[in-house]
Amino acid sequence: MIKKTTVLILLVSIFKFAPAQDIKKFVHTNTSAIRTNQPDSLDFTDMEAIGSAIGDARIVFMGEQDHGDAPTFLAKTRMIKYLHEKKGFNILAFESDFFGLNFGWDNLPKNKKEMDSFLLTNIFPIWTLCDACDNLLYQYVPQTFSTSNPLQISGFDNQMVLQYSYKKLSKTLDSVLKSYNLPITKEANYSTAIIPLVDSLKLFNLKDTSQYSKQLSYLLMIKEQLATKLSADHFWMMLMDNLIAENDEYRNIKKYIASTNTRDQQMARNLLWLSTNKYPNEKIIVWAHNTHISKYDSYYNHRFLDKKTHMGAEFDRLKDTSLQTYTIGFTSFDGTAGRLGSKLKSKVKTPKANSFENWIDKNYNFAFVDFTEFNEENKGADSKFIMKGHRHNFNQKAPWNKIFDGVFFIREMYPCKIIPRYAQKK
Repeated sequence: MIKKTTVLILLVSIFKFAPAQDIKKFVHTNTSAIRTNQPDSLDFTDMEAIGSAIGDARIVFMGEQDHGDAPTFLAKTRMIKYLHEKKGFNILAFESDFFGLNFGWDNLPKNKKEMDSFLLTNIFPIWTLCDACDNLLYQYVPQTFSTSNPLQISGFDNQMVLQYSYKKLSKTLDSVLKSYNLPITKEANYSTAIIPLVDSLKLFNLKDTSQYSKQLSYLLMIKEQLATKLSADHFWMMLMDNLIAENDEYRNIKKYIASTNTRDQQMARNLLWLSTNKYPNEKIIVWAHNTHISKYDSYYNHRFLDKKTHMGAEFDRLKDTSLQTYTIGFTSFDGTAGRLGSKLKSKVKTPKANSFENWIDKNYNFAFVDFTEFNEENKGADSKFIMKGHRHNFNQKAPWNKIFDGVFFIREMYPCKIIPRYAQKK
């Protein structure tokens, strides 16, 4: 009996702590070459590996190592076209303004002039001013509205700080509260103090931190009164949750973990609302940073990131198990990185010798690896390996096959350039 038990324990240990070489072999034999990242290449035969990996998933998360990665944005644009035209994905949700990209977009006349102006000012400019996003935002999206299958835009970020929110949020909320005849609208200081303070856009200018507490008390009061009129999943109730989360995020802006965790948790709730309430029968593409879409918390050996909550992991905890998702992380081998609006450009860190980036065939400029089969066959394996899955300058050993369902590889990175026609308007 003792010998059998010992053997059993040994076998379990071997299975549980299988060497990383197993996943290296898997990557070597299961990498699919992607022919190009150019959006005007509409021969999607090389994209079928991605389509097969996604399968019946209703939500596809697409990441990026940094918010200035031009080749990544081009690759994502081509993937979006493929998913929209061949796989039935009709919603593109950005890591941008929840109010503007839902209420604002829904009330926008869908002609090219209106859409161009709206997208330019209501998705963060790191994307809307980037030349690599020009084809997607100002050509493809408007073109789809001349067909029977438009690609709708949405947003899930509680940072409601872009143009439509700046101009419309407090005025629209004021109108809504009055339409429900809420008691707070009868307060003597409602128009002079309450509504102006509720406007989230003034948060960055508040030097008196006590104002955050005052604002929060008004937001909670409005939410409580709205709850007597509306269900918890109504848009205006969601808006209040976003304003409350925004208050918490900015109030704790100097406390990195507390602030960013609030944001990721609210973004997850927003995505759940989009997928179960606003678009319950639609397939959704999510555009965000690699870190936000990560499916697995506390995977970094890092004093900050080990305490980080990620939107993707939080979404998995909140969603119904029947809601299938697929998460695509991005990594690059070499090149230069940087964001629009910053003069700082940095060389992409050289990958470690035994890293995912070095496992990819040197003849491939673009490639894709789906981890689904490996994960199903090696559920107990310790499969940590080195990859730059967080940022370009961060070689990190982590269970990347659990963090992302698949990884898109780019050999040479380079930063965005501003779209020439917007250079003078910046």
